[in-house]
Amino acid sequence: MELKHKTVAVVGLGKSGMAAAKLLQSRGAKVTALEQKPRAELGSAAAELEQMGIAVKAGGYSLADFRKARMAVLSPGVDEKEKIYGELAKKGVEVVGELELAARFITAPIIAVSGTDGKTTTVSLLGEIFARQLPGRVWVGGNIGSPAAELVMSGQKPELVILEVSSFQLAQAKTFHPRVAVMLNIAPDHFDRHANLQDYCIAKQRLFLKQGPADAAVLNIDDPLVKKMARSIKSELVWFGDKLAKKYGAAIAGSELVYRNRRKQFKVSLADWKPRGRHNLENLLAAAAAAGWFGASHEAIQHAVNSFVPPEHRIEFVAEVSGVKYFDDSKATTPHAVAAALNSFSEQVVLLLGGRSKQIDFKPLATRIRARAKTVLCFGEARYEIAEQLASQKVKPRLAELMQDAVLLARQIACPGEVVLLSPGCASFDEFRDYKERGDRFKELVRSFQ
Repeated sequence: MELKHKTVAVVGLGKSGMAAAKLLQSRGAKVTALEQKPRAELGSAAAELEQMGIAVKAGGYSLADFRKARMAVLSPGVDEKEKIYGELAKKGVEVVGELELAARFITAPIIAVSGTDGKTTTVSLLGEIFARQLPGRVWVGGNIGSPAAELVMSGQKPELVILEVSSFQLAQAKTFHPRVAVMLNIAPDHFDRHANLQDYCIAKQRLFLKQGPADAAVLNIDDPLVKKMARSIKSELVWFGDKLAKKYGAAIAGSELVYRNRRKQFKVSLADWKPRGRHNLENLLAAAAAAGWFGASHEAIQHAVNSFVPPEHRIEFVAEVSGVKYFDDSKATTPHAVAAALNSFSEQVVLLLGGRSKQIDFKPLATRIRARAKTVLCFGEARYEIAEQLASQKVKPRLAELMQDAVLLARQIACPGEVVLLSPGCASFDEFRDYKERGDRFKELVRSFQ
């Protein structure tokens, strides 16, 4: 991709936007970085780019700021459906996302993982499998860890790239072509950005847009919306789940994981598998199906099964205080993820829900709450919205203004033998920078009880 002397505008100076701006500048482009936030909120980002010779405009932008641009590169948090980007396209300006930009420089095969929940766990599992299979020759990143553009700038020559990709990134993609595309599940999410579930599914399905018969689509056979996607997919179908019958893919058989395709089959023991919950077994099946198709050995997969520890903030045990166990599931930002977390416990649960609304309906979660939760505490901006929805389903939550208030109230309510679970079902941005900061604060509070 020729960028030398090409004028490019990068929109959004989060992690991905910064990486895109630096990549473009390193390839000889003339870069302008645009940001809606005022300069005072950008920290050192603006100065860092300016020291590299990249012009920065903060505090908003208009069509005039793209006057000389031949390309506009959007951060994932920037909505490509905004009117200004349609106007740019009419003027012949190419509008792409950071993932799309970076992928044009990647020559190694890509395994890309998407879905509503479980992406990071699945990508982390694949990273462990291939770190053993291809030591020192694998990139892992995307929506987890390092943006793809940052990986491109590393100068490494990988034999495999493993990426977590979001609906935002896929909506901005045009030529993105993973050799293996994994779709874990589909549940309502990001309705603050996508118009409805259909619009969200359309964005997700772009994962398979450029695949052909030599590629693989790894799909959850137990998820109706994912299964429906198979009708228009042109690549080889590889399934995971309970209802495989004679289809190729990965399934659980007793205490083993069984994988089969037209070339090979193998079994992996689950005796040392540690993560809680059926949903984590599904993540493992997806990783095994993708890795098996790509040629990973069953020994590499077995090693990952035996040693894998989930990333932080995913039903992470924090401490036991006065007989009550506290778990941090801050990464659960949808009701679908909350339901999976609740299903992971046989004990009575004091559930902490709340944060910033993503315009998702919590009413379907009420049945699972009635079955698993002793009490629900709603906190944050969305507390009234969630409480009203649950109350209409005969679940009556208690309210707390901030997460800290909810944690302190949970300490008073929970009895020995019970669980306090932070599984918010919402974004964190009303009170915290991201889900990590929210989870870290929860852990600090719990450990202060000891």
